[in-house]
Amino acid sequence: MKAIWTVARRELKSLFDHPMGYILLVVFVGLNDFLLLRTAYAQSLASLRPLLELLPWMFLVFVPAVTMRALAEDQRSGVLEVVLAQPITEVELILGKYIGQLLFIWLALGLTLLIPIGFSFGADLQVGVIFAQYVGAGLLAAAFAAVGLWASSLSGNQVTAFIIGAAVIFLLIFIGLNPLVVGLPPMLSGIAANLGVLSHFTNITRGVIDLRDAVYFATVAAIFLVLAYLVLMGRKLTPKGVTLKRLRLGSVLLIAALVVVNLFGSHIRGRIDLTPGKIYTLSSTTKQMLRNVEDIVLIKLFASRDMDPRFELLKRDINDLLGDFRSAGNGMVRVTVRDPASDQEAANDAETLGIPTVQFNVVGQGEYTVKEGYLGIAVQYAGQTETIPVVDHTENLEYRLVSYIRDLTRESVPVVGLVEDQAEQARGGGFSVLRQALTDGYEVRNIDLSSHTLDPDSITALILATSPFFLEDSVLGKVQDFVRQGGSAFIMASGMQFNPQSPQPIVQTVPVVWNQVLAPYGVSIRGDMVFDLASHEQASIAGRAGIRYFQGYPFWLRALSTQASTVNQNIQTMFLPWTSQVDTTGALPGSVTPLFVTSSAAGYEEGQAMVAPQRPPQDYPTDNLSSRLVGVMVNPLAADLTDLQSDSVATELPPRGRLIVIGSVEFAQDNWVRNAGSSIVFVMNAVDWLAQDEALTAIRSKNREPPALVFESSTLKALVQYMNWLGVPLLVIVVGLMRWVRRRRITQLVYVPSVQSEV
Repeated sequence: MKAIWTVARRELKSLFDHPMGYILLVVFVGLNDFLLLRTAYAQSLASLRPLLELLPWMFLVFVPAVTMRALAEDQRSGVLEVVLAQPITEVELILGKYIGQLLFIWLALGLTLLIPIGFSFGADLQVGVIFAQYVGAGLLAAAFAAVGLWASSLSGNQVTAFIIGAAVIFLLIFIGLNPLVVGLPPMLSGIAANLGVLSHFTNITRGVIDLRDAVYFATVAAIFLVLAYLVLMGRKLTPKGVTLKRLRLGSVLLIAALVVVNLFGSHIRGRIDLTPGKIYTLSSTTKQMLRNVEDIVLIKLFASRDMDPRFELLKRDINDLLGDFRSAGNGMVRVTVRDPASDQEAANDAETLGIPTVQFNVVGQGEYTVKEGYLGIAVQYAGQTETIPVVDHTENLEYRLVSYIRDLTRESVPVVGLVEDQAEQARGGGFSVLRQALTDGYEVRNIDLSSHTLDPDSITALILATSPFFLEDSVLGKVQDFVRQGGSAFIMASGMQFNPQSPQPIVQTVPVVWNQVLAPYGVSIRGDMVFDLASHEQASIAGRAGIRYFQGYPFWLRALSTQASTVNQNIQTMFLPWTSQVDTTGALPGSVTPLFVTSSAAGYEEGQAMVAPQRPPQDYPTDNLSSRLVGVMVNPLAADLTDLQSDSVATELPPRGRLIVIGSVEFAQDNWVRNAGSSIVFVMNAVDWLAQDEALTAIRSKNREPPALVFESSTLKALVQYMNWLGVPLLVIVVGLMRWVRRRRITQLVYVPSVQSEV
């Protein structure tokens, strides 16, 4: 081990003794930082995904450039024979060279850590995900470094070693790409998809360190190290000798064993989920629900073996999840996997259950064809069935399966009343997407306040998704009586609305009728409109000559979640267009929980405001910027009443009903919610809380979106940007110059014997 470390240290030192090492570091770090920060700032997301998507292609050039000198230069200069003449084995030499080269590549990756450190000043980082992403990048580097070392052992020419290494790395990347795998026969395409690096690397970068992916990278590195050893020994042994033949046979058998481990490693189970809230692990709610089922739950997966190879990773995730369901069910959950394409009985069963074939396009071998396959799930319980006809993603698969099991096993379905503006619905501003989402767990009824009665015993929760100018006292009294008797309500309303008489996009203050319902709670929606100069979405604006461009629109809030309750605990941000503040100054202590706030760079306008997206940022008032409250939950039963009682007069208590209050109506409408998935998740969570049925909230809220990147000042934002773009490359250059000057001074020293010889 000491010899290996000595070689590794010498190899690492030689990379820093050569100017090429510093050039590679500067180019690699500078280019990655520039591309990542440009994308992250444009999307306002603290995510390393842009870097990770390009990293395999960056390594395609960077890794061979680092490793091409490892053995090629020693062969060309004759140093290799001198080194092997020392008391060191070929295995120790190869491992030492490999570790030294790999440490240099890992150091280059380590220099990019300043990016997430910079992001931490503007976002609540997902540390576990970032750790897993760097583990995945390190494993990818380990596999590619072994390829580069093998390429360097083939020739004494560095350029040749670079070309061979880059070609093999490109092949490992290309094997998993769609243009290749879709044109192969089903069996070969599945093998090719499993051998490609991209699927394994992508899986780890989600935030899950899977043992199967780790085995893959370890076996790839081991195969090429064995090949490098074989090449090195081939130069030492007699070309046609028995020893070389035995070595080749042993190497072939070892490589074959590693390939088998690689291919069958897909059946190994074991993973570490480092995502916030353990997104890819069954929640405790799911496990408890599965343990409590009273009869057998049968889950049927219909999956074709000859599906498009692009579905391989998806099928693996589905099988993992269903395996977890089976384990958590303690024998009450049974899972079957059937292939209707090869089993007529399974095909008939799929047709009966409503599982259709999936069509996918295949372009390969000079032809364009359409193939069919199955990838659907049916859940059966007590003679009832719920189906997912096509599973095209697994992001919410746990929630969908658990919600089906809950619906099949419970006796009655709660009712949710929806009050919306019919005129707004006719203009495309309805809530059909929200209504469809609610039908997964509730019976949704359209409520006309003028004609329907509101009874908390028959309506579990009421969604007031409209902001009328005026309501009759008798109509408003129905809502007040509903919450007074313990009914729960979700109120969406804004204190400013567009002026239909104005040709310009102008909003003006309007009365909020629901404030009369909120008054006993000490809560109200203010007659203003909030803007946020730091955390907002972009609007598409038509420019000259029909060219469209994007510009930040402060009235489209990217509201920040407080994550202070089960309703929003796994939600990072939510899109709230044209939103008013929520005033809670009169609320009882402990009865109100803030849900969504703005950044500290937010202000508001009242009375009348111009809300055109073209409005320049300097036109927004900046004299009163601070964090604004735009969404709350109200639970009067949680209020602290100890300080509100006097000796003679008791403070009047608010109604018993729960409330959710958001200062915007548009955020949940069809024309906005389709591109803002967190809005539906939040509303569903809110309805569960209002209905006091929060079993699925934690499952539904599993958030896979990266946190929002919101810097409190433009100075800090620019500092993070230029410290990475320029600071890190300049630091590498300065270290290189200092090392060069030091070496130059050492070479200019005159040799003086430490002991003078006697004359």
